[in-house]
Amino acid sequence: MAPRPGTSAARGAPTDADDLVHLAVPAEYVSHIARLIEELDQRPRPIPKPARRARSTARAAKEWPVEELRRFAQGRSRTHQTVFAILDLLAEHPGETMSVGDLAARLGSPVDKVIGALGGLTRIVKAYHDYPRWGLPLQRMARTGSGRSGAVGYQLPAEQARRWRLVRRDRPES
Repeated sequence: MAPRPGTSAARGAPTDADDLVHLAVPAEYVSHIARLIEELDQRPRPIPKPARRARSTARAAKEWPVEELRRFAQGRSRTHQTVFAILDLLAEHPGETMSVGDLAARLGSPVDKVIGALGGLTRIVKAYHDYPRWGLPLQRMARTGSGRSGAVGYQLPAEQARRWRLVRRDRPES
């Protein structure tokens, strides 16, 4: 009978795919982790080179045409409603980069709701809009120098903010 993965009997060399655990780590740590595993196994193994990340095929976000924003603004889901609130807030502060925490605090929403809406936005745009051509209706900005994955912010450039305010002002009252 083979030892169960994760038990002390199974901690030797992996014998099949069931004994492997996939672990997501930053690419810059791969060689360090490989060395640590080498030390733990006490067997020399080649240190793999970090895989190069594939470049996204999507173009950089562009300013959406007013007609495309109007079509987007017709969405009725909860995700749409949260994204509309985010875009409204960003449109009030063109060019200002806000973190997810800033957005959540200013909207009075839980951070998880904002994160979920931004993920949902990506799925909506990829499914119903020309994502390769226009990207997202907001800009995702990586804050440099912090070294933290949470250092991402969102903003609307001045022209995109003007177009969004125009679309929101022109919407029929419900």
